[in-house]
Amino acid sequence: MRKISAVAGRLSPPIILLGLLLALPGCRNTQPQAPPLPPPARRPPPSGGGASGGSTGGGSYPAQPARGDNAGLLLGNPSGAGRDPNNLLLEIPQYSLAYDASIGGPIWVCWHLEEKDLGDTDRSAFRPNASLQPAMQIRPSDYKGSGFDRGHMCPSGDRTASREDNEATFQMSNMLPQAPALNQQVWKRLEDHCRRLAEAGNELYIAAGGVGSLGRIAGGRVNIPAACWKVIVVLPRGNNDLRRINVGTRVIAVAMPNKDTDEVAQAAWSQYLVSPARIEHATHLRFFSTLPPPVRQALENKLDSGSDDEGRGTAGGRTNGRSVD
Repeated sequence: MRKISAVAGRLSPPIILLGLLLALPGCRNTQPQAPPLPPPARRPPPSGGGASGGSTGGGSYPAQPARGDNAGLLLGNPSGAGRDPNNLLLEIPQYSLAYDASIGGPIWVCWHLEEKDLGDTDRSAFRPNASLQPAMQIRPSDYKGSGFDRGHMCPSGDRTASREDNEATFQMSNMLPQAPALNQQVWKRLEDHCRRLAEAGNELYIAAGGVGSLGRIAGGRVNIPAACWKVIVVLPRGNNDLRRINVGTRVIAVAMPNKDTDEVAQAAWSQYLVSPARIEHATHLRFFSTLPPPVRQALENKLDSGSDDEGRGTAGGRTNGRSVD
């Protein structure tokens, strides 16, 4: 089993933090198991009125403006992001995110995926997010020598229909430090699977982010998450999506350890399945807030079967130090 890197070896021990989530009910009994999610590296956002209660997980946030089909935030603003620099809402046509200056990256990124988003545009170049104040910007060079990839939350591969769309995914505000075994292997396999679902006639609403801390890079400006999570709502392509989502809608949720080991590299993504509620408990986020409470609660507690997972990867082929999706 490989060690994460010389840099990561000097970071604060992550394993002690990883005891919390497996104590919650509903963990898949497979090996390797979905990581127990540690506490968030940031302070939880304040609770407030507006959103209806009954969630099994995150806080309560003010109601958000209604958004139409295919909007990244159609299913809600998971952290109630607004103008706070540590919970700053950034919306562009390709995705929406909540940026946290205190961790040098996104709290979450949300986007919609369907077949028309996919084309043959080549990968773009990493760049700072020029819409942020200079003091809040992270630069591609900030990851240099860290042993971690610049890990896309909204993948480059999900935005290949145009050069503009692909370039948007390379803003550093869309990145979290990911170990190569995670970023280039099991995380990528789930990204590929999502694109196959889109090509098969589905549309997907996806949220992704990180939780916990293995330490920091970039002179302390960028937090390294202990785990990365993703929540995916899958429904047949159509219109009036909020009305079509019901208690039977498929939800895939995963929490994957941010570790550079062969165990992670070779894992099937289905081995890291959890319920969205467990991610909510660990992150203080709230998913599906625009859905009726009975539907929201049903989706929060779903545990996908992963029956269409194509299987495990191989340890070979990793390109340490080369940042990919």
